[in-house]
Amino acid sequence: MSLGELLRTWRRRALLTQEQLAERAGLNVRTVRRLENDGLLRPRTTSVLLLARALDLDEAERAALNTAARSTTGAPVAGGADTVRPVVADPRPWTVPRQLPADVAAPGVRECEAAFVAARTTQPVVFVTGMAGTGKTVLAVHAAHRLAPLFPDGQLFVDLHGHAQGAAPVEPGDALARVLRTLGVPAEHVPWHLDDRAALYRSVLADRRLLIVLDDAAGEHQLHPLLPATPGCRVIVTSRHRLTCPGDARILSLDTLPLTEAVALFVRTAGYDLDVTTGRAPDVTSGGGADAPPDVLAEIVRRCGLLPLAIRLAAARLQAHPSWNACHLLDRLTTDRLAELAAGHQSVTGALNRSYERLPPDQRRAYRLLGSAPHPSFTLGTAAALLNTTTDRASRLLDPLLDAHLLQEPAPGRYRLHDLVHAHASTLRPPHGVRPSVRVRCRTASLT
Repeated sequence: MSLGELLRTWRRRALLTQEQLAERAGLNVRTVRRLENDGLLRPRTTSVLLLARALDLDEAERAALNTAARSTTGAPVAGGADTVRPVVADPRPWTVPRQLPADVAAPGVRECEAAFVAARTTQPVVFVTGMAGTGKTVLAVHAAHRLAPLFPDGQLFVDLHGHAQGAAPVEPGDALARVLRTLGVPAEHVPWHLDDRAALYRSVLADRRLLIVLDDAAGEHQLHPLLPATPGCRVIVTSRHRLTCPGDARILSLDTLPLTEAVALFVRTAGYDLDVTTGRAPDVTSGGGADAPPDVLAEIVRRCGLLPLAIRLAAARLQAHPSWNACHLLDRLTTDRLAELAAGHQSVTGALNRSYERLPPDQRRAYRLLGSAPHPSFTLGTAAALLNTTTDRASRLLDPLLDAHLLQEPAPGRYRLHDLVHAHASTLRPPHGVRPSVRVRCRTASLT
């Protein structure tokens, strides 16, 4: 039977009109009519796939439909009626996507982590998580550039805007629609329902080898529809949240930088050439010729909390003020760190604000109260006193902050706010209705 005959037979079996089938498949009704009349010389593979799903065909029926679609030419073939028709190639326009952003990783920084992400493995998904500013995207892009030659069908980069300023997280259906169009599916053939989009996405990727970077995920609901089902693809996910990993995905939780890597990142971003024999970097002074001592460089990056974003911003501040030297920058970081750690549209305060704003109200309240503690390290008992609640309730309130990487747990029952997180939380207004006596009593609680 021809393609048109098969479609008519199965459509009637499903008790559908051409219009109903077109709506269910997400196709134009004219396309369905032309297919049933064998009027399309080269039917699109995606159209055939959508029709097969809409008609709920089994595997044997899908195979028969695909065979009929491949053998369709729409014109007589020389040699008689019994001559086998030639197979027509899939004519979809296809541009291999090369969507990775520029690789801005500093040499010698996060090399072990990059090797972990870029390792050749049978595990198709790796999650890179960590607090705001740890360099998750930089690391993911750097590793993706290393992996790119292994994926000849291209690289996709999808920003899910989990913590974008002034933008809501991307809905998975919208992300799928954009990716499907990138992969050659015409806009009019993208299904309306999320599940159908996800199924078509997996089908399109089935015979391709792509590297996919899903950046700044807000939660699992964004990720699952965007994960391929076949082993030929590789996925790198970044998120500020600890996420539930599908299958045997690998997890890399980024911490702050080691001191030596932090100094290397600072001097390179500031435009210095670090002397590896002395550990000194040429200083930026109005008169020139002075050196930035290693202890000054080390203290600068410590004042940045060894956080890559803060270090890059401090170096950018130094570059933007040619009259400053490293000692002057250190003095400024000693007085008001958060005010200094800003350049252009980026700031540590802005990055932490976006993490804070994504919290539910009760966790925002807990975050602000923890910032009122005089020291960034505290026990569960101290947290319970700060939150004016029981230890059990305090533990439940702290768990989501741990998952959001706004709080650390160096040992069971002991917690710590990163220095910059503590500074940020302490600047926020105290929760409405907190009794002053409670806050004073909390400050005298044991911090050991």
